[in-house]
Amino acid sequence: MISVLPAMAIGALVFVGPADPVAVDPVRPIVKRTSRELLESPDRRVRTTDASVRKVLAAGLERSPTFAALMTALDRTDVIVYIEINRKLPTVIAGRLLIVPAATPQRYLRIEIAPGGSLLDLVATVGHELQHALEVGEAPDVRDAESLEELYARIGLRGIGAHSYDTPAAQKAGRRIRFEVG
Repeated sequence: MISVLPAMAIGALVFVGPADPVAVDPVRPIVKRTSRELLESPDRRVRTTDASVRKVLAAGLERSPTFAALMTALDRTDVIVYIEINRKLPTVIAGRLLIVPAATPQRYLRIEIAPGGSLLDLVATVGHELQHALEVGEAPDVRDAESLEELYARIGLRGIGAHSYDTPAAQKAGRRIRFEVG
C-alpha cells in the first residue's frame, strides 16, 4: 500500500520478483554479498538500528529466497532504506514506505512497520515494503513525494484512503515470502 503524506513523504508497499530487472547504481560496483554482508556492511542499502527489525531481516534472508533476492537487488540500487517500528501507525496499516526529501543526490527511503504480529507476519510485511523500495530504486526520477505519487499512480492500484496505493508485485511478494517462511 502506498499513501501520500502531506508534501513530505509517500507510503508504499510493493514487490519485485527475483528475475525482474534492476536499475543499477552506475557508481556502485556489482558485488554478490553474503547475507551477513547485506545485514552488516557499512555501505549496505537496507539499514536499521532496531534489534527486533534486525531479527526480521535475518530471518527473511535465511528462510526466503524471494526476500534475499529483494535485499540483493536493493543492494545494487542508489537508494538507502531505513526500517523502523512505528507504534503510532493506524491500525489498518501493517507497513508503509516513505521518501525522505533531500538536497543531495542520495535517495533515502524509510519503511515503517507496525509492532506486534508473528515473525512470519513481520517478514512478509517487510518483504512487501522492500518490493516497494525496489520499485523506487528502479525509478531514478523519483526524488520527492510528488514524483513518488506519480510513479504509483502509474504502476499501482488505488487504495481506500486518499493518496493510497499498492501494487500487484508487492502483494505477490508478500504472499510468496509468507509461503517460503511459513
